[in-house]
Amino acid sequence: MSLNPSYKQFKPFTYKSLNDLEKKIAELGLDIPIYPRVEILQQRVHVHNLFVPNRLAIQPMEGFDANLDGSPGDLTYRRYERYAKGGAGLIWFEATAISQDCRSNPHQLVLSENNYEKFKKFNSSIRKISDKTLKELGFVNKSILILQLNHSGRYCVRDGKRYPIRAYHNPELEDVKEFSKTEGAVISDNELKDLEEIWVQKAILAKEAGFDGVDIKACHGYLIHELFSSRHRENSKYGGASLSNRAKFFLNIIKKLNKILKNEKTFILTTRMSVYDGIPFPNGFGVKKVENDNFPAPIDLTEPLEIIIKLYKKGVRLINISAGNPHYRPQITRPYDTPIKGGILPPEHPLYGVHRLLNLATLVKNHLPDDMVVVGSGFSYLRQFAGYIAAGMAHEKRVDICAFGRMALANPNFPRQIFQDGIIDKNEVCITCSKCSEFMKLGKNVGCATRDTKYKQ
Repeated sequence: MSLNPSYKQFKPFTYKSLNDLEKKIAELGLDIPIYPRVEILQQRVHVHNLFVPNRLAIQPMEGFDANLDGSPGDLTYRRYERYAKGGAGLIWFEATAISQDCRSNPHQLVLSENNYEKFKKFNSSIRKISDKTLKELGFVNKSILILQLNHSGRYCVRDGKRYPIRAYHNPELEDVKEFSKTEGAVISDNELKDLEEIWVQKAILAKEAGFDGVDIKACHGYLIHELFSSRHRENSKYGGASLSNRAKFFLNIIKKLNKILKNEKTFILTTRMSVYDGIPFPNGFGVKKVENDNFPAPIDLTEPLEIIIKLYKKGVRLINISAGNPHYRPQITRPYDTPIKGGILPPEHPLYGVHRLLNLATLVKNHLPDDMVVVGSGFSYLRQFAGYIAAGMAHEKRVDICAFGRMALANPNFPRQIFQDGIIDKNEVCITCSKCSEFMKLGKNVGCATRDTKYKQ
């Protein structure tokens, strides 16, 4: 991973054929595999005592369309019904807050004792549609539904206003106009200890609501992910120079859930994890220890892999690999052609961003036993050709499951199109216009402004 993105001038997606894309990948010297036989994506994947029916998944993406009590709203149902009709074997449900106080939007999903029956009904409804679709497409196994649980950390909103709950003061993130050091608070050790129990309780509630698994979210700058880089968190059991301390909160939740779920053979404990955020050391995670380096900092997965190996030893057999903090420099998480309103174009070719995401998943996969199932990201930018790169990643055993985010908002039928036609319809693909990200930033209902009539206005 020695390429310097500053040497790669930004250019938008203009590839008319797979050959055009291949030529550009070769010109840039990138390692992005292409495999023409997309049938490999129809293979099932074994996780614990369950089988994911195929190698395609829907990534968790907040829609900000829940009811005020945190239960799924009409638009929430609509989005997931569309996903379920598409035929992906794994639907990874979006970030659901573990309490009202840690939402990033008043209409973010929240799981509670008061509304879990509504989640149970939601789960049952989506599962029924998904299983019917999978059967129609010829898959034997039933769908796998995972719920992501999150604390929004420095991106919390209370009473309609920002209320950052930081792991520590990070100058890289606070020297921007959206934030002030005087807003919100740095979370205390006692508060973190209490949150461990709340997180465990909500994970068990997710199981009771009928989900096949729960994701303890550890990505994209939210609380757990920020704790991983909290080297400047002083006099704390959950921070400082020691990675053991910085990962303690996360691993304690996993440990406690393992103890409760030790006899559960058909419930998946997992995480979506940002293994690299690009922020220079000492405020970044998954980066080399080079002081005063520029963004994006050089990759060093020593610490992320140490955490992931501990997860494996604790029985975790599924991990969803991501990168970056989309609130800060979104090109790391989702390469794009057009920035959000007021945003800037990154100083790197978008294909470099795709390469980085695919390479990070590959590096993780190469360091783990074969029975650790790795979910990869970064496919949506590749538009109609995304299936061929997903097939290449699966064929070369760089990932086990290929997950799509923005593509699913634009074209929830992309799995069906890959399975039946061998290629995604070019007239229905995500064009990485960043409108869905803009909706999220503005706190609006999130959907595709280009392809979905519900959101075009």
